[in-house]
Amino acid sequence: MSEENQTTDPEKVDTEKLPNVKAFEDEFTKGFIQSINETEEGFYPFLSETGAYSMKFPQEGVIDERGYYVQDGTEKYSIGLKDNNVSTRINIKYYQFMKDEFMESSLQTLEENFDLPLQFQEKKLDGRTIQRAFYEDEDGYFGVVAMVQNTENNGAIEVTTLSECSKGNADSDCNQVKKDYKTTIYHWLESIKFITESE
Repeated sequence: MSEENQTTDPEKVDTEKLPNVKAFEDEFTKGFIQSINETEEGFYPFLSETGAYSMKFPQEGVIDERGYYVQDGTEKYSIGLKDNNVSTRINIKYYQFMKDEFMESSLQTLEENFDLPLQFQEKKLDGRTIQRAFYEDEDGYFGVVAMVQNTENNGAIEVTTLSECSKGNADSDCNQVKKDYKTTIYHWLESIKFITESE
């Protein structure tokens, strides 16, 4: 059998051939990842249990199995990840029923829930619109709040992240970490794509 025909499905690959990263060490998380080949450095292809959207999944990310929920076109879960600079929890909620015209009220609700002024910036991409805002609170936590809306069909994803700089970081270092973090999360949000039924 030639190399070309060998599978890249993590469920079928021998354990010793899996990438040595947390996303593959956790059995539950591994079940969502479609290939052992990176989509870009540090990220692997993820497919939602609903089959409604895909995205790039961080190699050090682990999905909390106990908090995972999927039913009636709704999917909710959180991803924990940590590196030398920052600890992050990403909360994702997918709602199949959400329509484009609900966006304004959804953003308003998000802002009320956070109890912080959020300056959303819009980015239009093929088949979807992203509204995103960076925030910092008084306790030193920071993150991104976003809505990714399907513009061709119903369906939207609410993303909220909560992060803090690692304890060893000085304030000046933490400021740089926040800038880099914002850039990384904004770039990652663009990897979220809705899947049309014809695909």
